Amino acid sequence: MNFDQEQQYRHEMVQIGRWLYERGWTPSYSGNYSVLLDEQRILTTPTGYCKGLLQPADLIIVDRQGVPLDPQTPLPSSELLMHLAVYAERPDVHACVHAHPPCTIACSIAGIELTQPLLEDIILTLGKIPTVPYARTGTAALGEAIKPFIRDHDALVLDHHGSLTVASSLTKAFHRTEQVEQAATIISTALSMGRLQPLAAEHVADLLAVRRARGGNPKAEPLLPEA
Repeated sequence: MNFDQEQQYRHEMVQIGRWLYERGWTPSYSGNYSVLLDEQRILTTPTGYCKGLLQPADLIIVDRQGVPLDPQTPLPSSELLMHLAVYAERPDVHACVHAHPPCTIACSIAGIELTQPLLEDIILTLGKIPTVPYARTGTAALGEAIKPFIRDHDALVLDHHGSLTVASSLTKAFHRTEQVEQAATIISTALSMGRLQPLAAEHVADLLAVRRARGGNPKAEPLLPEA
């Protein structure tokens, strides 16, 4: 990767930080995200920085073990361990976004999982959004906790914590964060109005057929509702 390409990534990451912060998904110094520059280097956010105020030069490059290549740069987030686990499990993934979307977190606190076949766009794209059991932030345990889920899913809810989305590009991973929070918002709103009513089994089956034709991972599919 040449210098100009790296600078493009840096500017993209600054923009993603502003979008996350403006939506209230990375308040204060929370949240983190990263993108692969090549097989050996990862560009990531530093610890202790507001994501809405990042500048291109603030972003740091680490190796595949999470060690900064320049010892003079700020340290990466302790949650980089989670990103490293993703890249180790998913060679197809080139970017990770971890955020704290309020409705997503509220659903996990309330014990509401985003796995039912309720929304067409989620069924067609993400399939389902499982919740990873709680593990303390910034620990290797969190990286271990996500492994069984991230192998087959592109979006996860982290119990009592936030969201993790992955993709082939940083902007696509951000858009998946948008999908997770929208799904959480719609589902929590519907619950406040009464009960959740899944799509009929035949409609879900039809959507899943379209998803499979597009190359969707069958292991990420929601279960068909009972007839």
